[in-house]
Amino acid sequence: MELQFSEEQVLLRNTIEKMCVDHSDLSTLRNIEDSNVGYSEDFWNQIINLGLTGINIPKDFGGSDMGLLDQVILYEEFGRALSLSPHMTSSIICSSLINKLGTTEQKKEILEEIVSGKLVMTLAWLEEGSSFYKHGISFELIKRNGDIYANGKKHMVPYASTANKMLLLFKESDQIGIAIVNTDQSGISLNYQHNHAKTSLYEVSFDDVLIEKSNIINSKKFWEIWLEIASIAQVLIAAEASGGAERSLFIGRDYSLEREAFGQKIGSFQSIAHYLADGFVEVEANKLMTYEAAWSYDKNLDISSLSALAKLQACRSFREISATTIQIYGGMGFTTEADPQLFFKRAKHLQNYMWDEPYLENQIEKNFFN
Repeated sequence: MELQFSEEQVLLRNTIEKMCVDHSDLSTLRNIEDSNVGYSEDFWNQIINLGLTGINIPKDFGGSDMGLLDQVILYEEFGRALSLSPHMTSSIICSSLINKLGTTEQKKEILEEIVSGKLVMTLAWLEEGSSFYKHGISFELIKRNGDIYANGKKHMVPYASTANKMLLLFKESDQIGIAIVNTDQSGISLNYQHNHAKTSLYEVSFDDVLIEKSNIINSKKFWEIWLEIASIAQVLIAAEASGGAERSLFIGRDYSLEREAFGQKIGSFQSIAHYLADGFVEVEANKLMTYEAAWSYDKNLDISSLSALAKLQACRSFREISATTIQIYGGMGFTTEADPQLFFKRAKHLQNYMWDEPYLENQIEKNFFN
């Protein structure tokens, strides 16, 4: 594994870092928390202008088809800035599903639109009381008078209020299928779901929503492909968590060099210094594990265990480091006026996003013993 980034990758990192500093600072985050859109349109336009909406899409459809290690660089900077956008769900997850399972016509129509930024897609996957496992999907389509309809609810659908299309996961016999649904169709209603990270998540209700037969994708290999795409997402979430943990750690360090107790800077106390040193070691170790997972994927190696390990450890460290930063700030660290709580809330959100800890531990154990 090459441990040094190339000149192009360093340039990519510097470009994304500047974009986040200029268009996605923490004051911007505070303005978009719990908002209907859920992200800065200015920031999203910068992502489009830099061609990052096509980072995971083949060049045949206008994308840049960058490797996973390049995408990790992008998400590490997103995590450091706590940037919010529909990039993960639209340009990574949904684009991958269409690219691997869609027809030629669907690929050309949808992927090119995602690259251009004209189309934002979301994924309607989770259901109330369900698990992350295959059997957690019980949503079924109804056939009536030769037509197909969707009735029911999906939960925690990201950016549903601004997405143009959604991929609806449904059960048919013992298989999982996908329906491409236009979000402006009649019968679709949204209800914002409050969450501790204040990100854009919606309950989506379907009331006799007509599904065109041409928009249904069935594949016996769906779950196998889904697990591969989920592994990619986990690596990127690990990168986001590593970036957030590093930023939170340095915020705590900087404050420890300002705050005084008993006539000394608290950063000089061993109890504080040791926490910061341990956090730095964890951040660097998690970054390296994430890079290894991305590098392995780019070398066509199986990353099912490594991606789960990376997400599990990086998100856990992010939560612990951000909690330490709050403690360094003292009582003020818990207030909404202070920055540390922003990182702690995001850390907890990432822990439960795209597989939580029990699921990840189960996957690691299953892969290890098999």
